[in-house]
Amino acid sequence: MPERPGPGGPVEQAADDYREEIRALFTRLAEDAGASDPATLGHQLHLIYDGAGISARMDRDPSVAIGARAAAAALLDTALRSKGTS
Repeated sequence: MPERPGPGGPVEQAADDYREEIRALFTRLAEDAGASDPATLGHQLHLIYDGAGISARMDRDPSVAIGARAAAAALLDTALRSKGTS
């Protein structure tokens, strides 16, 4: 049986780097959309992204994307509306 890489190994580092890139992408998109707190919205969108991906795989349910899209739209509506009223 091959050895599993330990914490901090190249596989873990690649996964961490990828997650940082995804979070940064969501944060940039939130900023571009005009969110009042792009870092928080980026984090929330990243949580939806992760949860939807895991749920779709574990439940073998591709329709998870519909719920994830609705949740993301609600977050965006709230974030952009609160910016317009502040």
